[in-house]
Amino acid sequence: MKQFYFLILVLISFSGKSQNNLQISYDAFLVNVLQNNPLSKRAENEKKYADIQYKAARGNYDPILSGNYEQKQFNGSNYFTTLNSEIKQPIFTSQYFKFGYDYGNGSYINPEYNTTPKGLPYIGIEVGVLQGLLIDKRRAEVLKSKEYLNYYDAEKRIQLNSLLFDASQRYFEWLFSLKQMALNSYFMKVAKQRLIGIEALANIGEKASVDTIEAAIFYQTRFIDFQSALIDNQKTINDVSSFNWQNNNPSLVNENFIATDSLDLYFNKAKILLMESLYQNVPSNPILSKYSSLQKVLEIENKLKKEMIKPNLNVKYNFLSNSTSSINPGFSNNNYKFGVNLSFPLFLRNPTNEYKLAKINSQNNNLELLNKTNELSFKINALKKTINILAEQLQNAERSAKYSKILVEAEKMKFSNGESTIFMLNTRENKWLESEIKLAEYKLKFIKIVLNLIYLNGDLNYKF
Repeated sequence: MKQFYFLILVLISFSGKSQNNLQISYDAFLVNVLQNNPLSKRAENEKKYADIQYKAARGNYDPILSGNYEQKQFNGSNYFTTLNSEIKQPIFTSQYFKFGYDYGNGSYINPEYNTTPKGLPYIGIEVGVLQGLLIDKRRAEVLKSKEYLNYYDAEKRIQLNSLLFDASQRYFEWLFSLKQMALNSYFMKVAKQRLIGIEALANIGEKASVDTIEAAIFYQTRFIDFQSALIDNQKTINDVSSFNWQNNNPSLVNENFIATDSLDLYFNKAKILLMESLYQNVPSNPILSKYSSLQKVLEIENKLKKEMIKPNLNVKYNFLSNSTSSINPGFSNNNYKFGVNLSFPLFLRNPTNEYKLAKINSQNNNLELLNKTNELSFKINALKKTINILAEQLQNAERSAKYSKILVEAEKMKFSNGESTIFMLNTRENKWLESEIKLAEYKLKFIKIVLNLIYLNGDLNYKF
């Protein structure tokens, strides 16, 4: 028996000396998860990705500079020298404003490309009259990337919501394991004190030696229960460590976390927070925001696909210079270059079917949005019903723990007066310990239901 007592002292002493103490509260734990956990940093990258994607789409409206230079020399003669350069500025959809310069000279140059020695400056416009007049691919990319800002922001919040939900559950499971360990430690100490007392009474003949054996067996059972609680606590510490990163590394397993909170404290806080979370009618879960943003993206895609069914008719008009002065080009309505380009697929099988596919994608996403909204509402309603049942279980568990304690105190009094046995006293204490652990389990379950409500509401407000 002394070996068991010595062993537990060694375990506790070894734990205190070999581990680094690290105080951690729930609020500080969540702050650290948001700041240092790699999954949190990955979620932040979703927003960065959206910003870069939006800037890239806006880049489609950057001015386009192009140029072409050709020269042919043969048998000492300059057959031709041509230069074409142009700056093309996209305006809205399929409209461009252009400024260019053409130069052509040589003995055998095509008269079409021949210019004055000063060259030929021009300004002009290019317009898609039918297809691309209302929307084109470039404009659609900008509009879609703008909606994707909301989409990826929702994706970021979805990831953070899952991360904080999982981290919070692990933290409160750790608080439960501390509560369980404290209860087992208390009853183990009580069993040890009783064993010492009965051994002393047995030595003077006041108690039978069989009582000593029974007390010793009971103490050994309590010691094993405490060891099991220690193992469970170590598992929960490992889980908390996996979320609690420091300097791009998870917390060391050999760190001894010291909680500044307790399960009972957060059970009382959860009851207050429940009234705020339970009756929130419209969930703001980012999953719904994600589908809503995607719906707007798909609607833009629908417009683009519908636009692609129209004939492709592009009109180009350039004002040409009639002056040899490089300072004053002298543009005139009498000098121009005009062109029209028309193309049209005869059967329209590709654009019409792509439009139909886009409509189906939009309808499917809208149906998925309705389904997710319903799913969240049903889950919240189910939690509300569960809370009502759990409230009754908590009341019964509290009464059971209270009554079990009263019975233990009464049994102690009877045992002191010689009216009870060590077996009955141990049985009463067993029931009391079971009822206290069961009460702690219900409190943990209650806290987890509140966490589930916060998760379903999706507002990331996990601080109690």
